[in-house]
Amino acid sequence: MRANLLLVLILLLAGCDSPLQLAEARILQFGTIIDVSLIHHDLAKAEQTLSEIEKQLADYRANWHAWEDSDLSRFNRSLVSLKATDIPPSLNQLINLSHSYYLRSNRLFNPALGKLIAAYGFHGSSEPDLEVISAIQQDMPGMLDLQIEGQRATSSNKHLQLDFGGIAKGYAIGLIAAYLQQQGYEHYLINAGGDLVTSGNKFGKAWRIAIQDPFKPGAIASIELLGRHSLFTSGNYQRFYRKDNNRVHHIIDPRTGGPSAQISSATVL
Repeated sequence: MRANLLLVLILLLAGCDSPLQLAEARILQFGTIIDVSLIHHDLAKAEQTLSEIEKQLADYRANWHAWEDSDLSRFNRSLVSLKATDIPPSLNQLINLSHSYYLRSNRLFNPALGKLIAAYGFHGSSEPDLEVISAIQQDMPGMLDLQIEGQRATSSNKHLQLDFGGIAKGYAIGLIAAYLQQQGYEHYLINAGGDLVTSGNKFGKAWRIAIQDPFKPGAIASIELLGRHSLFTSGNYQRFYRKDNNRVHHIIDPRTGGPSAQISSATVL
């Protein structure tokens, strides 16, 4: 009996002495590369976790994509009728959060501008539709134009189409971080094209994060993070095109209906 107890103790101590190992994955979703780094004693478990994360991200994209076939694109098509339509369960929390942030930001965060973003050519098309842009600018939709009763929604503005491009990546990596915490991971980094979450450390050292220079290739600054943090950077330097010598980018100012001016990049920790 004592021998068995001693053997169990030895095995437990051996498990505790297992070296930490790094498992990494690069996943293409949400139009960007999502880098996930896990540090754990059990490499096989970490690799299995990375596979599960890839599946979860694919599901999120399938539900939230603004113009390819998805729960969101089908919901948007139903809203065009201006009649009550069922809200897919996969969109509930994003709609609720979007409505809250819309009000808290004094209506500067406005996911109801999906049709306008598409008209500028950022939903797969390369050419802007100036006629549609002008029409929407005369009657700009907002989240208050989406009336919700129970699990049904009605739009009171024919131009209202939801686009969660400003929230979906951050929300997704938050869900992934919560999943990793549930699975017992202490040390990890999730970086979705500038939207990132860190936890713990990288083999005893801080996670080092570079912040992109919005005016030229390379980093403008870096930051070292220990423990649990969220850091988000958005800028006008990735998705843009030039028309008539003007730079047209995807961050639309809901006050004007045109690309935002003066601020090229913003980072929030």
